Amino acid sequence: MRKGVLFLLLLTTAVQAMAQKVVQNRQRHFPKSVPAGNYSGITWLGGDRYAVVNDKSPTAGFHLMTIRIDDNTGDIREVRANSFMADGRPNRDEEGICFVPQTNTVFVSGESDGQILEYSMNGQPTGRQLNIPEVFDEVYSNSGFEALTYNATTQLFWTTTENTLKMDGEQPSINKKIPNMLRLQSFGNDLQPREQYWYQTDSSAVKGTKGRSLLGVSGMAALDDGRIIVMEREARKTSKNIGSFIHIKLYIVDPSQQQPGELLPKQLLTEFRTKINLTRRSFANYEGICIGPKLKDGRQLLLLVADSQNQYKGWLKDWFKTIVF
Repeated sequence: MRKGVLFLLLLTTAVQAMAQKVVQNRQRHFPKSVPAGNYSGITWLGGDRYAVVNDKSPTAGFHLMTIRIDDNTGDIREVRANSFMADGRPNRDEEGICFVPQTNTVFVSGESDGQILEYSMNGQPTGRQLNIPEVFDEVYSNSGFEALTYNATTQLFWTTTENTLKMDGEQPSINKKIPNMLRLQSFGNDLQPREQYWYQTDSSAVKGTKGRSLLGVSGMAALDDGRIIVMEREARKTSKNIGSFIHIKLYIVDPSQQQPGELLPKQLLTEFRTKINLTRRSFANYEGICIGPKLKDGRQLLLLVADSQNQYKGWLKDWFKTIVF
């Protein structure tokens, strides 16, 4: 057997084994304990405590929420919004949030100002921020920083823009079914930039040119072993909503296996689609993802949160979802 064929067989076996281990729990919403919002990013604070950002909150800041998970299945038992830790300054279109246990602070990315600022747990800015390379200054409108993650074991922050930077090419659209070419950027605990890698999204799978299609990276989650889970999101919106969908793909990349400046190979972890049709309204615009606790059997939990656009016209809900692998 040729080496190339053997490699493909081994790769296929590995992908199939991973697919068998991944469990997608059904999405849930909690209208009695979670107010309508625009929840766009989430981070685990330990135990059943989480911090969640709202990209259209009245002021900058973040929500503290209690999320109870079944430690056998990973299914969500309860989500309860507790309080909003307000900065007092105008909202920065907060899209991503990550917790740094060493300093007991969170960092929040603002898509409108292109900054990633540190906040104490009472919602007040500390004055510290990630030193963003100038290359990220030239972004297309509403296409800046959405994804943000930190891992205490690797002691690295990771972020990227939702879409291709102006200097790197065109954006995908319903008429241009091209991939995004993104820059994954790391930062150390000193808040200074470290390595940068290329990441290419899939191209759009939408047929035709009617309606709208948005394609990009909306979240990332850094694992203890240095690998990163990248959440690709394609949003398809029709003129009358029926037929609209969100397609989510979770890919794993391993920067430690590549040289800085190289394109990161990616491996599909899992994917799913939510939609609106005549009988179902499962449509969930997932924008936030974070690493959660491990289950009793050692499997890792991922927790996702969707942006309902304040439960847009009664069509959308504030969905939460867990994935176990």
